[in-house]
Amino acid sequence: MPVVGQAQATPVIVITRNGNDGSIPISVTGSTPDLEALMKKCFSLHGAFTVVSSGAQYALRFEAVGANTVRVSVDAKIAGGIKVSPHEETGANWWEAAYRAGDDVVKDLTNVPGFFAGQLAFVSKRSGSTEILISDLLGRQYTAVTSDKADARYPHWSPDGLKIIYTGYYKTGFPDLVLIDLSGLPAVKKRPFASFTGTNTGGVFSPDGRRVAMILSSSGNAELYTSDADGKNIKRLTQTKGLESSPTWAPDGSRLAVSSDPDGKPLLYTISAAGGSLSGIPTRISNYCAEPSWNPRNPNLIAFMAASGAGFEIEVYDFSTHSVTSYVSGSEPCWTNDGRHLIYTIGSNPEQLGVLDTKTKRSTPITSKGAAQASFVYPAK
Repeated sequence: MPVVGQAQATPVIVITRNGNDGSIPISVTGSTPDLEALMKKCFSLHGAFTVVSSGAQYALRFEAVGANTVRVSVDAKIAGGIKVSPHEETGANWWEAAYRAGDDVVKDLTNVPGFFAGQLAFVSKRSGSTEILISDLLGRQYTAVTSDKADARYPHWSPDGLKIIYTGYYKTGFPDLVLIDLSGLPAVKKRPFASFTGTNTGGVFSPDGRRVAMILSSSGNAELYTSDADGKNIKRLTQTKGLESSPTWAPDGSRLAVSSDPDGKPLLYTISAAGGSLSGIPTRISNYCAEPSWNPRNPNLIAFMAASGAGFEIEVYDFSTHSVTSYVSGSEPCWTNDGRHLIYTIGSNPEQLGVLDTKTKRSTPITSKGAAQASFVYPAK
């Protein structure tokens, strides 16, 4: 990434990338205590780094440059390998700038995008009713984007981070799909997206933002449909005896995965985005598999939740090896933009959100209790 402003004159630092996950020792300092604490928390959360006080391979120095700008420099302890320049990032506030500066370093050291500057949408009962909130990854700032005073469920971002589609009950008392326009924050605009007879749920944008997949029961059975991003040109994709739910798009938008229960209990299936027959995913780990989430960087991986004992576990199915990897107790997984981490719901009554690093299998809570059903987006600058 080009260096901004005066940092362009700073000499390039030559460093070595360590390819072993979880084994890159770094030190982190900041020009303010809050900045230092935030970035230590971010890099400790990631999983590919160990924050140490001595013996660091790379020393990261974060400096506040004005109210909304952060510069990070990297002092390498050993030479050779890739070249990394200092980075300067500007955001809506200092922590957004810091997140983005940290992500620049993650990309330099691992060759994979960082996820610190991502945004969360999730449900919360903080106001008494279930409403949609948005926040940064570590919850420095929360914003309520609904005040329905009725159930609001399953928010999903558009890829540009300017819209959220969710299942709302506030108009009719029945589940309808509602679209929120966030382009004018703090003011938001809402409009009905799908409010057909029956249930209207499961709205999720395609990776290019041009289409929406959803589950409608206007035919008498819960079936998979797609439409344009404005809700027009609705097309039915399935006609089964099962109840479809929780669609998720393949990274290239060519396929969808859904949960369906033709035999009475939900399992996972894929289908062409143009329509056709459902094809079962042979997870073979549980007779109850739901809430699939397709990895945005690796089309071979789908995360899902599976019944295990009296609860649920987070699992990942690999199409290339036809194998399943089990992780932690939890539900409602959602991949981050780097394809390495999952945001998921921990526990129940009340729930909270956590980050799961699929490389190290380490899980870290990131919200207080009372948050669930997260959607993650990494909007363009």
